[in-house]
Amino acid sequence: MGASSSKAAARGAARKYPTRAPGAVPQATTTRARPQQPESRSDGSKDDAVRADATDPDFAPADFSRRLHQMGIVQPNPTLSNSSTAKPNLSPESLDVPPGPLFPPAKRNTTLSVLEARRRLEQIAAEDLENMGRDEGRRRQADMRTIVDAVQLLNNGWPIADVEKRLRLSPGLLSKLGPSGVLTHIPAN
Repeated sequence: MGASSSKAAARGAARKYPTRAPGAVPQATTTRARPQQPESRSDGSKDDAVRADATDPDFAPADFSRRLHQMGIVQPNPTLSNSSTAKPNLSPESLDVPPGPLFPPAKRNTTLSVLEARRRLEQIAAEDLENMGRDEGRRRQADMRTIVDAVQLLNNGWPIADVEKRLRLSPGLLSKLGPSGVLTHIPAN
């Protein structure tokens, strides 16, 4: 920082700037050996390498084409896509039966059954919320905090009926969780 030694070092070391333009490829110091060209034949004959190089990879050989022709026209599977151009097979037997949806029945459709169960549970929760302020309003569903409180009370020796009454749960809800000792609460330390 102002010492005479650093000033002398600055005068002695001149900065070097690049000699090539940015983005230019540096010149290689060694020359690469060019690949050997195969000897050209003046007689015009072709060897196997020339024939393999000249073949079209997209060209199907006649044997393959013949096998495809033997297989015949493919019958597409019926689809549910509105943009599909495949037409169903219209045989006289199929004209007797009216065309119906190809979806599985609602009872076997897992997505529809999950949505129906979710709708039912939301309806029960809404009804429980409406009945919350009434004297006989007991909940048919319990959240995790309520279950933890119930397990703690049961571990302290409270009878199930008293725990359900204190936590305003419908009778029999705690017995659905299993017999005594199945659930326990381990507090986090």
